[in-house]
Amino acid sequence: MNFFEMLKQQDGKKLALALEEKEYSYEQLVLLSEKKGKEIKEKYAGQPVVMIRENHILPQLLSFLGCQAVGKIPLILPADVTQLPEIPQVPPEACMAVMTSGSTGEPKVLFRKYESWADFFSTQNRIFGVTSHSRMFAQGSLAFTGNLNLYMAQFFAGAAMIATNVFDPRKWAMLIRKYETDLIYLIPRKLLLLPRCIPGEMPAVRHILAGSQSMGAREAGILKKSFPNAHILLYYGASELNYITYLENEQMSDVKNCIGKPFPGVDVEVKDGEIFVTTPYHVENVTCPYSLNDMGHMDENGYLFFDGRKDDIVNVRGRKVSLLRIENVLEEMEFVKEAMAFPVEIQGEQRVNVWITLWEEKSAKEETKILRTIRQNLVSRLANFELPFQCDIVSQLPHTESGKKDRRVLEWQKSY
Repeated sequence: MNFFEMLKQQDGKKLALALEEKEYSYEQLVLLSEKKGKEIKEKYAGQPVVMIRENHILPQLLSFLGCQAVGKIPLILPADVTQLPEIPQVPPEACMAVMTSGSTGEPKVLFRKYESWADFFSTQNRIFGVTSHSRMFAQGSLAFTGNLNLYMAQFFAGAAMIATNVFDPRKWAMLIRKYETDLIYLIPRKLLLLPRCIPGEMPAVRHILAGSQSMGAREAGILKKSFPNAHILLYYGASELNYITYLENEQMSDVKNCIGKPFPGVDVEVKDGEIFVTTPYHVENVTCPYSLNDMGHMDENGYLFFDGRKDDIVNVRGRKVSLLRIENVLEEMEFVKEAMAFPVEIQGEQRVNVWITLWEEKSAKEETKILRTIRQNLVSRLANFELPFQCDIVSQLPHTESGKKDRRVLEWQKSY
């Protein structure tokens, strides 16, 4: 069984995909995928893994499904990959490959069997509010595993995806209204652009899903003004392990690093501050309990709190400093949209610098005043050794294709 065969089982006349307002039924997707599969089989004869280098959703999707139609292993490469990855030996049951985001190092190629996603679709669809009549809006590349997984979960349910390639919140709002979508899936940074483009309310939206970034009660409140009937859910997951924990809107607070309780069938424990996960829905060649090198802690009610990656803990004058903690403190300030802390070496010592973006563009004089206020707030909230050496306001932060802050910041800084 694979995802192409799954698609063939659906009602061929139903809407499967509306992309840039062009509509495709399940039957049309099957036919287009079969045609693409024949091209792939001829072009990549004798090659088990096909690296898909496409920048738009439809060719990515057709190539992914076309590979499965002819027994090839598809790997959709992110647009920001500059060097082709090394392909490890393919496990016998694999039907697809994925890449980790590489936000803190070199991305890895991982393999999945069909069941590692499909066996969880019924559970995740129930929690996410997906039915056979659902229409989910999403934006962006299928190289982002979160997007690809939810496309396949919608198709598993016989539901429809409403999608666009372009980064244009006004167009997103138009598509959501036109197709009366009941679900929206975007990372928090993109979600929070929508209310600015929506006059009035969109009561048809019943569920909002978000992942890859933190979100708290303040952000949920902003979304509720435009989507009053929406049940908001934030998940924590990983390419290696699928979904791990989730947090629903009534559980969100000002503590933005709370990432909820485990999904059914998933076990989470914290040992010496490190998060270990046991799940049947992992990639091939992984042994559980498995660690993603993420740090965290659990409270007495069983809620998991994300304390950053091991790489996010830096040593400043012999003291451990959490980059995530600095970012969270900054992002709690009303005028700060996003913050990224990163280590730098100054006169032989490791220190922390910070870049921030603002919700609204300000004059140079106003920015100077804001930076002074930020400094005063940080002094009252952080220990002396945690205080950033320098804080700069920038127009945007570097992100991976999945929307995560790109921790390869020192490379990116050279061209900034």
